[in-house]
Amino acid sequence: MSMLLSDLRTTLGYLLQAALCRVFGPLRPKAPPRPDYSAVYTSPEFTVERFGKCQKGSYIEVYRPKTPWLGQNGRPKAVIFLHGFVLGASQIYRAHLEHLVRQGYTVFFPNFQTGFCSFPARGLMTVAELLDEVFGDGLRPSQEKWMRNALASVTDAYAQVGFGPDVAVDTYVYGHSLGGLFALSWPWYVTQDGLPANLMPLQVVTADPIPSSSAASAPGQIGLALDRLQDDVNLSVTGKALTMPVAILHGDADWIVPKSEWDIPFGAIATDRKRMYLSQTDTHGCPGHFANHEQATDDTSFFRPLLSLLLLDGVGAEDTLDWRYLWSALDRVIREGTEADRLEFDLGHWSDGRPVRPVKVYLSGDAA
Repeated sequence: MSMLLSDLRTTLGYLLQAALCRVFGPLRPKAPPRPDYSAVYTSPEFTVERFGKCQKGSYIEVYRPKTPWLGQNGRPKAVIFLHGFVLGASQIYRAHLEHLVRQGYTVFFPNFQTGFCSFPARGLMTVAELLDEVFGDGLRPSQEKWMRNALASVTDAYAQVGFGPDVAVDTYVYGHSLGGLFALSWPWYVTQDGLPANLMPLQVVTADPIPSSSAASAPGQIGLALDRLQDDVNLSVTGKALTMPVAILHGDADWIVPKSEWDIPFGAIATDRKRMYLSQTDTHGCPGHFANHEQATDDTSFFRPLLSLLLLDGVGAEDTLDWRYLWSALDRVIREGTEADRLEFDLGHWSDGRPVRPVKVYLSGDAA
């Protein structure tokens, strides 16, 4: 019941703010503008290569910069980008993927599920159609199966683009929602499976990760599908391999994974160099910023907005919470070498001078 009430409250709040902005938008404060990235977009030209088969769980897109950025150590930078539950189409995160590759990083985006590798041609789909693509084989899917799909496709793609086992690569892993759990488990599986050392991340950054399927909630058919997923990637085991800096970038209004669900699992992350941050919803002006489970997505137009709000806890949009929070975190970790547990955020000001509600620290390894 509490989840349903949170869902309805969040949905009504979003719809009310959207209605106010439609009517009074020109009179209300404007959100901070998109930062000027021209100085760091050292590779505005890039290609996208595709390997594997969508229905086999081996499909992967590789975003390759024309001019790789090597940094001071002369090594190429790779980002392994792991999507959320049933969110395997790259269009959902396309703005972030292109932001990364334009900085000269090679980005690997595996769709570890079966199906939904791109938006339907007609633009919209039903929940039943989405779930049929992802669960159409009729089998009860396994987190570990999906995890190993991602590991296999990324390993193969590394070799395909010239990042073989003997090539020194600075690797970073980023994941949203279920992909966040997989990102936090990535080092353990690389070690256990004896995979090439260059797949081991220097740092791990996650956006609204789930600590386990049982800790996440969703209504209707999406919730039933989530319940069907075998909860067999165990952070209490895999977290032992997290010896590098870790950031959890969460939203204070996330009701799919309320922040309190991380109070105990946070302790399973072995390193003390860890921190869980919280963005906050701010509707002072137009458009508003919504610190929900979909703050990491840029485009959820495969669903109608109301359906996305009710089932996914948000409508994907590129905004300040991307530029100055989620994107900013990964940017500074890679380009500046900032440790993931030492990040600070400046979300800017509304056009009337009022500061955007700041990012808070919720959990920290300093207190362990």
